[in-house]
Amino acid sequence: MENKIYIIGVGRVGSSFAFELKDKEFEINFFSDRNEERLREISLKINPVSVSPRIEKEFIIGSDIIIISVQDRFIKDVIKEIAGLEIDLSEKYFFLTSGSESTATFCYDNFKRDNLLSVHPIQTFDKVSFENNHLLENIYFGIEGGIQARNLALKIIERLNSKFIDIPKEKKYLYHSACVISSNFLITLLNISSEVMGSIGIDKSKTFEIFKPIIDKTLSNISEDGLTHALTGPFERNDVETISNHLSAINKELPSLIPFYTLLGMETVKVAFKKESLNLKNVISILDLMNEYIINESNITKKTIN
Repeated sequence: MENKIYIIGVGRVGSSFAFELKDKEFEINFFSDRNEERLREISLKINPVSVSPRIEKEFIIGSDIIIISVQDRFIKDVIKEIAGLEIDLSEKYFFLTSGSESTATFCYDNFKRDNLLSVHPIQTFDKVSFENNHLLENIYFGIEGGIQARNLALKIIERLNSKFIDIPKEKKYLYHSACVISSNFLITLLNISSEVMGSIGIDKSKTFEIFKPIIDKTLSNISEDGLTHALTGPFERNDVETISNHLSAINKELPSLIPFYTLLGMETVKVAFKKESLNLKNVISILDLMNEYIINESNITKKTIN
């Protein structure tokens, strides 16, 4: 592929694109990033490349694909700035790496609709890349936008040995919430687990070490048997007494976690019912039990407010 690429924003996501596309023999020609130290360090490793802490008119003129990889709160400003440069953008392809923002963000007439694409890697990026960490390989991308831009992106995704799913423009926020639930909330779950462990005197810092084997095995079971059939535990066994004991202990020791346990418990009941481990009578019995605690929690909250 001979398209010249300009990456605006070489933070956690943009830097991954820079190194991985370079290693796949794409032509990376321009970088812009407000962090000049980071910009300099990355540019020394991807050479030759022209860099600037600002969006440069000449960079856009000299490129075919512009990848906008800045934080969501800066996207509209970047697009507005590009639209105001008074240059012909009709032959330029714009790829937006945001998970939540769609191509509707390009709300200026000088962008060609067919050349706009939201191309979001379904991956977690916890640090800036200073080498190819292969984070974009063998993953899925959520894409949305114009036909021509889509066709071009699919060639890039194929070179990365990755796959894609099409996301309707109006469903981008919903799609991104699923990504957050799958990644960010997993960390939240383990953090809550560490709070519970800490309440019984276990070193919180050992939480992941303690639970890593069961997490790994659960993920393996999901891979082999699917989400529904991988479910085990008291909800799947219709062990109402154990669930009741959980609720009683949590209510006594960590009452703030009652909404968390009951909400996830109700969702787990749905999975168990889908697995056909529970019948409708079992479901009603468990939901009634959890509703008692929800009502009690609600009453306590009302008394506190009043």
